[in-house]
Amino acid sequence: MPPKKRDRSYKGKVEPDFVRARQDAFLVAYGECGTVRASCAAADVGRSTVDDWNRSDAHGFRAKYAVAKELYREHIQDIAWERVKVQKPNDNPVLLITLLNAHWPEKYRRDGNTVTDEVKEMMVEWKKWVRESRNTGKNKPAVNEAEEAQRSAVDEVEKLLARKRE
Repeated sequence: MPPKKRDRSYKGKVEPDFVRARQDAFLVAYGECGTVRASCAAADVGRSTVDDWNRSDAHGFRAKYAVAKELYREHIQDIAWERVKVQKPNDNPVLLITLLNAHWPEKYRRDGNTVTDEVKEMMVEWKKWVRESRNTGKNKPAVNEAEEAQRSAVDEVEKLLARKRE
């Protein structure tokens, strides 16, 4: 005769110690593998259960989950450093860079949309200077090589900025 399953309910609810144990098992697994699916499988927990814990913050789950995410971030960062130490010139680090970008974007992802107000003001002033330089240049019949090089550089920067905006 198969062993009887233990009743895990407590006055109609699941025992708090049992929930905490399942959460801990999930969080330990997440800290090692970094995916909800694999962590659920390792802890024998359904994904919807994890979503419920997160939504209701059962037993402080959100804070613990944030710690587990931090542990995983540090884990993949450790892997990255180890690989950098032994990497050969022909090794391709793209997968590792992608993982670091995904799990620690504020540290590893270049965000081209991050432009400070100071940089915006500088660009406005620079564009104004460019327009004024071109207008004064039209009145001068001859242009020396330095001015031509400067205009060429300004044009290139404007092209780059236009592509960046697109």
